[in-house]
Amino acid sequence: MARIQFHVPEDDQADPAALTSLEVRVWGLGGDPQQFFNIGSGTNFNGAANTWLEVLYTLRGVNLLYTRNFLHHYHGPLENSLEQLDKFAAGETDHFGYGDVLPETGMSLERHTHTFNDQTYTSYSLEILLDTGAVFNFTSPGEELVTFKFPHISLEIGVSFMRQLAHELDQANQGRHPDPGKLPSGSGDWPFALQLNRQAYNLAAAEYQEQYFATPALTEQFDAWLQALPPGGQVLDAGCGHGDPVIPRLLAHGFQVSGIDISPEMLRRARERFPAIPFSNLAITQLDQQAEFDGVCSLSSMLYLDPVDFFHAIYRLYRALKPGGLLFLYGYDTHPAWRGHPFDQVLHQWMWSWTRSLDEAVGALEEHGYFSVLQAVEMPPVIEDESDEQPGEQPSTPVPLDEFNAILDHLPPEAAQIKLPALPVPRRNQAFAYTIIARRNGND
Repeated sequence: MARIQFHVPEDDQADPAALTSLEVRVWGLGGDPQQFFNIGSGTNFNGAANTWLEVLYTLRGVNLLYTRNFLHHYHGPLENSLEQLDKFAAGETDHFGYGDVLPETGMSLERHTHTFNDQTYTSYSLEILLDTGAVFNFTSPGEELVTFKFPHISLEIGVSFMRQLAHELDQANQGRHPDPGKLPSGSGDWPFALQLNRQAYNLAAAEYQEQYFATPALTEQFDAWLQALPPGGQVLDAGCGHGDPVIPRLLAHGFQVSGIDISPEMLRRARERFPAIPFSNLAITQLDQQAEFDGVCSLSSMLYLDPVDFFHAIYRLYRALKPGGLLFLYGYDTHPAWRGHPFDQVLHQWMWSWTRSLDEAVGALEEHGYFSVLQAVEMPPVIEDESDEQPGEQPSTPVPLDEFNAILDHLPPEAAQIKLPALPVPRRNQAFAYTIIARRNGND
């Protein structure tokens, strides 16, 4: 991980790991090249040019400041980035960094020289600029910023940090993600998303209804999962809400059932309806059970977590399931043609959520060896001519494309040429549901 530990070098008793540290974790791409990326006040042209970030500033190993954001960055070969970083280290350039606009999040390492009494001095600074307005408040880029600035950092520490970051960005561009099982427990906890979504579901609880089993394809796949579980086994409904209609179906098949949900109001309804069922007010990322369940299902819940929480949830369910236990997931890719806007309205409430394709979900489950996917079904399957349909309404760009082209037409001949990136051509434009059945790997 790209990390800097701060300590007091003149204090021989100081424990560097016990004082402050800054860490930036790269959590994968924000989409693929065939998807628009919508954020803040507009759109940039390539989901794969946006990378999920975690930023942690810790004191004695406890998060003092924590947030998530996006880095807009067009990925190039790793060797090119390292070559530019080596030039900075050798004094051939005075700046090295990453970041573009929309959002205007960026990271930069700067060299500063100044002269005093005919003596020239050199210093280095590291700055991490987070565009919170574009990510959280639908503003134009750069209107609301949070900055971490370290004005006196050694060249060695700054270059080492950027080198680690370059490698992590390259890993993300190859479709790789951090393994939550190798991260400090609790280091990715984010009260903001948990509290925001809890509040939203509390407000929606009174009217919230689901009719999952009115869909024959979903019913068939759910029942196939049930038949593969041991009779009378322990089953967890993860993100159970008020319990209907999943818990009655589990009980009807003779399973020992329990449920977790983040919303106390949803759980109040669940306890009134199913007083004998044990329910806990927990997020999936907070599960602590080990090898307790024969099966876990999560319908319209886990698949809407952002990538950081999704990977943590995968690890938590791996721990909670018995070896060979079966996981059932159901959800929607709600807007296949674009990615972005994790802070948005869902169920008429403001929430922090995400959407992912079937392929992305399958890849995440299998990436670190925690699960093997046995069945993955799109409903309905993709059709050949769907990509010819017009995408659904997209948030407006800061300057409409036709106006932008008109501006280009009136530029003087000597002006620098501007080439717009090619527009994405998504594989699917319409929302679609899917199911996944996966087996928990390992014997421990």
